[in-house]
Amino acid sequence: MDRTKTPPESTSSIPFRVTDRRPNYENPSGKEPQDSIPEPRHPSLVVELEERARAAEAKLAEGLNLLRRREAEADDFRARLKRESERRSRAEMESWLNAMLEVMDSLDRGAASAATQSDPAALREGILKVRDQFLSTLARQGVEPMVLVGTPYDPHLAEAVEVTGAATPSEDNTIVEEVRRGYQMGGQVLRPAQVRVARIATDAVTSDPGSKPSPLPES
Repeated sequence: MDRTKTPPESTSSIPFRVTDRRPNYENPSGKEPQDSIPEPRHPSLVVELEERARAAEAKLAEGLNLLRRREAEADDFRARLKRESERRSRAEMESWLNAMLEVMDSLDRGAASAATQSDPAALREGILKVRDQFLSTLARQGVEPMVLVGTPYDPHLAEAVEVTGAATPSEDNTIVEEVRRGYQMGGQVLRPAQVRVARIATDAVTSDPGSKPSPLPES
């Protein structure tokens, strides 16, 4: 009988489980922790500054676009005003020219009538009618003649082209005749008149020591 002992099989291949029953202070429930989702981290100062810079650039671009639109609208408005002003000026000019053409028509009719007219009084009457028509046309445009005869000489209204003797001291420096009529428009002198002004004669001043000739204002 063979008494050789067979060595016992190695126990290293026998599976076993070890349970750690020590208390877990970090996980008192003992449950397996699930995959935790990391909490979002606050952006760093650089990231925050970059976001602010992008927001500022967006606002700046929006403001520039708005400014360009406003400038374009202003340009369009100025262009419309210019066109409207030109249209009104042209309409006023056409109205004025049409009125002047009516006066020209009257002159043409007067010239044709003068060729066969032997009565000077009738011819003069026709000329005066054309003159009145022309003055009426000027009045519609605000142009009126200045009546200066008998008024004191004013260099802002008239130009003295001749000085004549005054009959009395009260006529000194008075307009006695219009050589060329002056006109005003809207209260402003459009064309100054050319007038003759009365002055006291030297012998009249000598005979009346109390009266002195007033200096003629410069025109």
